[in-house]
Amino acid sequence: MKEIRTATINPGDPAGTSDLILIGQPIVFDTPAVIGGQYTEVVKRGALDNTDMSDCRLLYNHDLSKVPLAKTPKTMQLTVSPAGLQMKAQLPDTEEARSVHTAVKRGDLSGMSFSFTVPPGGDSYDAATNTRTINKIAKIYECSICPWPAYSQTSVEARSIMETAKQKIGQIDQMKIKINQILKRGI
Repeated sequence: MKEIRTATINPGDPAGTSDLILIGQPIVFDTPAVIGGQYTEVVKRGALDNTDMSDCRLLYNHDLSKVPLAKTPKTMQLTVSPAGLQMKAQLPDTEEARSVHTAVKRGDLSGMSFSFTVPPGGDSYDAATNTRTINKIAKIYECSICPWPAYSQTSVEARSIMETAKQKIGQIDQMKIKINQILKRGI
């Protein structure tokens, strides 16, 4: 199931150029983030080892109906660093690209988001701490520059993992109650 997360972005402005360049870090490793106010998520260092980033687009606000602002590998480079995923994009000289670049430069847009898939077994959920840990990302589909750097929904896959773990905790709690009731009767 494809998922989306957010991070920050900055305008690149190399000295002596007027190029429309954006530089960002859409993924930060080993940093807990609250997703949609519902659970904590951590992308572990190494989660991007062997991840498919060969056909990734840069979009504005996940709008697939518009022409991408950049694409790997020609006009956007994605690089894994010890801190996370680094992005550098050369935007086209279009009205939309200039508007996005200007808004980032002014600080009106400061968030990035990315959509991705996790392979089976690539994540885990700890119901006790309400934390999802992503150990492996299979593919990154797109990075987006967004007006709000918080994504309020989770994927069906993530909800399924969390709901199963919560159900197991609930079943264990119910069994503890029944055992206590039986023990009280025996005394």
